[in-house]
Parts: sequence; structure tokens; C-alpha cells
Amino acid sequence: MQNIPNANQLSGMAIGSMFFAGFGAVWLFMALTAKQGITFSTVSGVTLGMLFLFLTAFYLMRQSKRWPRVPSDPAMGRTFRWINVTQWIAVALVVMSFGKLHMDTYITSAITAIVGLHMFPLARLFRYPMHYATGAALVAWAAASAFLAPAGQMQARAALGTGIILWLSAAVTLAVAVNAARHPVPGPSVA
Repeated sequence: MQNIPNANQLSGMAIGSMFFAGFGAVWLFMALTAKQGITFSTVSGVTLGMLFLFLTAFYLMRQSKRWPRVPSDPAMGRTFRWINVTQWIAVALVVMSFGKLHMDTYITSAITAIVGLHMFPLARLFRYPMHYATGAALVAWAAASAFLAPAGQMQARAALGTGIILWLSAAVTLAVAVNAARHPVPGPSVA
């Protein structure tokens, strides 16, 4: 993010963080289900964590209104959609092909790798280096879970790590963006 943010960047970071918080919670619930760890306290903990991230994102969206808005680029929206469509097609192909090949144990790690790889074009598209770090962490975690975790624990470990990485990314993004949004600087916005 540039030194002088604009409303588009700040609200985009809030929306992205909400996606990371929501999908992170899904991954954490998958891990808890695989580990047979669904209890009132674990469900409450994940729900409260997600709620905290969502409330922080809503706060950031409100703060973003204090900043100038710049015209949005329609090509950016189309590129974003194509990146995500490609990701979901890859996920569907992995699920179907790994299932037919009786490699179900590796599906969670493979999906984690796909999610990580899709972060690289998003980092370039949004000019947000944190996505490179998130993508690299997800790909590394996918490899580690596939090669180092015992087969019986692989899916739970892959899901747990993926959820944690997504939540950490959301929390760092929100912390940086909220800090930047608190101190509006008069002058032109940097696109």
C-alpha cells in the first residue's frame, strides 16, 4: 500500500480481509471436524475470532469514507474474476481427479496450494506485497502438510494451518490499513 491510501484501497483491504476471515473460519472448522474437536468452546472461539476480524473490517470500511475515492478500473474487476474462476476450476479438477485416483488424503493440501498460488496474481493485480507472503506461506504449508504429516492427520493439519495463515494475513492487513486510515493527510490521492 502506498503512503497515502485512497478509499478504494482501504475498503478493498477490508473486503479482502473479510473473505480471508470467512474462509479461514471454514478451514478451521474443517480441521476441528477432522480432529473430532467440535465443542462449544472451539465453535465459540472460531466464531468470536471471525467476528472480531469482521468488526475490524467494518470499522475500516467506515474509516475509508474519510479518504478520497478514485475511479475504479473495470479491467481490474474482470482480471480479479478470471483469477478466481481459474482457482475454483482448479479446485474442482483436483477434487474430482484425486478422488478418482484414490488420493483423497492429499486433496486438502492440494487445495491449500491452489489457494496459495492464486495469491500471486492477486498481489500483482492489487499491488499488495502481503499477498505474496500469504501465497508463499500457503504453498509452503501445503507442501509441508503433504510430505511431513502422517496420512491420518494430513487433512486436519493442512486445514488448520491454512485457516491460521488466512487469519494472520487478515489480521496483519487490517492492522496496517486501520493504522493508515486513522491519519488522513490532505492532498491528492495516490492511485
